[in-house]
Amino acid sequence: MTSHVFPHKSTNEARTASIGPQTSPCTGKRREGRSRFELSCAAVDLDWVLFDADGVVQASREGWFEELTTWGGSRADEFLLAIAEADLSCLTGNDFGAAMRAVLRRFQIDAPLEDVIDQHFWIEVREPMLAAVRAVRDQGLHCALATNQQNLRGAYMRSSLGFETIFDEQFYSYELGFAKPEAGYFQAIMDRINVAPHRVLFIDDHEGNVAGASELGIHSELFARDGGVPVLTSILARYGVRL
Repeated sequence: MTSHVFPHKSTNEARTASIGPQTSPCTGKRREGRSRFELSCAAVDLDWVLFDADGVVQASREGWFEELTTWGGSRADEFLLAIAEADLSCLTGNDFGAAMRAVLRRFQIDAPLEDVIDQHFWIEVREPMLAAVRAVRDQGLHCALATNQQNLRGAYMRSSLGFETIFDEQFYSYELGFAKPEAGYFQAIMDRINVAPHRVLFIDDHEGNVAGASELGIHSELFARDGGVPVLTSILARYGVRL
């Protein structure tokens, strides 16, 4: 699992030097006269594309690390680790607010949680990526957000970033009761969208998550963190989807 208070300090770092499919469709060459999503060595009739959030369609605002470090003072490293542990413990439904208030008491920080944790959770949405998601939907594919989040950050993302106008569905770990790369997370999504795994493409920037989805038969691709539209274009082209 990945901490999303610290989205780029994962214990499961992505490979950014290479981008490769875990469930390969072979080649990305289209055949004339076939379905637009049929590839030269395998028919990949996609219905859904699942996008991870942090590192794919959104990133962290510059300066977030320094802001948190200041609160920890001489125990900054220990404080940051405690926040990450609280975040991870809440990805499947525990209340992050309660967990963080316990951390603040432990470190004798006499400040409201809202002063310590940025009200926007340091999120910067990548608008070109959202435009690309719209372009994918315009081709008749359904698109969903598939992300590990604790309840406070996830609720903010659901209500404040306009994702409901971009994605057909949003799947948050704290709502599903499972977190990537658990099989239960991906199975819960399959049950919700009611399609076979081989009709779904999952894009994520962490190898473990990609491997977890692949085990269920979902087409899964590793995304170079913050690689932007060029990386997405390359991935989608393997499945005959053109931006």
